[in-house]
Formats: sequence, C-alpha cells, structure tokens
Amino acid sequence: MEVNGLFVMADSAITSHAGGRTWLNGFRKIHTLEAKLWKPYFQPDGSFKDYQEVYETNELFVAFAGSTLTAQHIINSIHGHLGQLRISYERASLSSPVEYKVIRHCQKNLLVSDYGSYWDDDTFTNRDFEGLLTADVIANVIEYSVNDALRSASSYKLSMEEFRDMHTEIVAGIWCPVSKKHDLYVYRMQSRPGDDGVLTAFTSKELIPSGSVAVLGMRRTFESRAQEAFETAIGKFIAPDRTLWAFLNDAIDEVQASESKEIDRPATLRTLERGRVRRVY
Repeated sequence: MEVNGLFVMADSAITSHAGGRTWLNGFRKIHTLEAKLWKPYFQPDGSFKDYQEVYETNELFVAFAGSTLTAQHIINSIHGHLGQLRISYERASLSSPVEYKVIRHCQKNLLVSDYGSYWDDDTFTNRDFEGLLTADVIANVIEYSVNDALRSASSYKLSMEEFRDMHTEIVAGIWCPVSKKHDLYVYRMQSRPGDDGVLTAFTSKELIPSGSVAVLGMRRTFESRAQEAFETAIGKFIAPDRTLWAFLNDAIDEVQASESKEIDRPATLRTLERGRVRRVY
C-alpha cells in the first residue's frame, strides 16, 4: 500500500491526574499550525531593513496528551516561534561563502548590526532560499519551543508529584517539501535534577519510524494493540486511518465500561497530505 500522508486522532476528555474523574469533554487536543518563513527586505542601497514578506509556509498538526494547562502554554510557544521564522546567514570567515539558514526570531541575527548590513543584488535571492524550510528544521524549532515553555517551571522546586501533574506529551506531523516525505515526531516530557536539586522538565524530539504508530497517554494499555491494528490494516490493504478510528472508538468504549473515564467522546480525526491538514471527523 502506498504511503501518502499522516493521520492523527484524539479523544476530547479532560480528566484528573488519576484518571478517575472527567472534568469536561469536547476539549480540542489536535491543533493545525503553520510554519511561516519570512525573507529579508533590503532597501535600494542594499542595506537590510527588516522582514516584510513571507517566502514560504508549511501547514502541520500538533496534538497532545496530559496536562491541559501545560499543553496550552506549549502550543502557544510553538505557534509563536513557528510563525516568526526568518532567513539569515552564516559563514566561517569573512572570505567564506555565505550559507543561508533559518533562524528563530529570538536568535542572534547577523543581518542585524549597529553598523548596518549591505548586500549585492545577487545575494538573498528567492533561488537561494529554496530547500531551507525542511521538516527537520521545523521539528527542531518545536523542540526548542517546548523546552522554552517548560523552562519557566525550572524556577520552582517541583516534587515528583507536581512533575506528574504537569506531564504532557506532544506529537507533530510535518510534510517535508525537500525530501517529499511526511515525518512524525514525538516529544515526551522528561525530568532531570539540576545542580541545586530542582527537578527540571525537558524534552527531546524523537522521529517515529515509517510504519510505526505513536500513542500518547495510556500507552501500556493501547500502544502495542494500536500497532498491531495498524499492521493488520496495511497487510490487508485497508485504509489504516479508518481502522485506527474504529480502534479508538472501541478503546473509548472499553475504558468507559471500566468506569475509569480517562478518555471519552467526541473524538477527532485529521489527516496531513503534502502540507495540508484536513479534518475528517
């Protein structure tokens, strides 16, 4: 079966940390975001002024499981950083050729100088920018954004119980226009003690291999079963998104029957194909 995209699905229940009580349902856990790459604007004399025009956009999805407060802070951080990506440059020495690169708005930008920055007409052309906005670049910005959002918690002394309360996992689906592939990344929250004994939250991106299913939340119960359902669908040439959609609804019924209330309807399914996110359910 030809692989032509990614799909993501989620329930909408917000529960207590123990999973025994549902606070509300209908909460949106899947978000469509857009990476925007801005190109530099130069005045007639060749001096750099600012960023006024978006050169390229790339639509992607981000979904979460865990603390809604932490997730909202993280998603706001991702949205803010992805929307302000900029084209700049670097070079090893003054005599070295210019290497164009994508930077965050909060990074040091060599184009910005107190002495001014002047460039010839044959530099910073649209052709120079082709292939800069890769899935890996976007995934790295997401990783930075998640860690930036979690960094605020580092100023407080978190107990292990408090860390569990803020625990959040993120998944991102990204189309790479350079490799012509769809990449799925997971960002699982981890902790480590700092020099002062403060528990610090952080994450590292993980690229999910093609043909694998990423499960956020209730992994011990459903991860291996979801993977098996996916592989069975592929083996029988059945659309895996429909198979996993049925699997999710069966899982909700199973959990509801056990009265744990950890997941609940309504559920949502979205697909990503070549940089366009579409809602199915």
